[in-house]
Amino acid sequence: MSDFGTFIETSRKQKGLSKSELARRLNITPQYMADIEKGRMIPSEEKIEKLVITLELNEKETFKLADKLPLRVLAEAKQEFYKTV
Repeated sequence: MSDFGTFIETSRKQKGLSKSELARRLNITPQYMADIEKGRMIPSEEKIEKLVITLELNEKETFKLADKLPLRVLAEAKQEFYKTV
């Protein structure tokens, strides 16, 4: 199990949500939710953002555990990078 998967599973349980209910809220299958929690899959940035909102998670911590950056952060960094050219 990955740190990200464990974090999501623990957070889901703290909110009193079943895997099926969280999957429904994210518009994914319960099997995909199980794969996330078992560390077999890392969801897209969009799904991570939905997890942050649904489970009321810290955005930076959640993305760091997933080893991803939100697309808007990448866009802002790209914009800043090219300002200096």
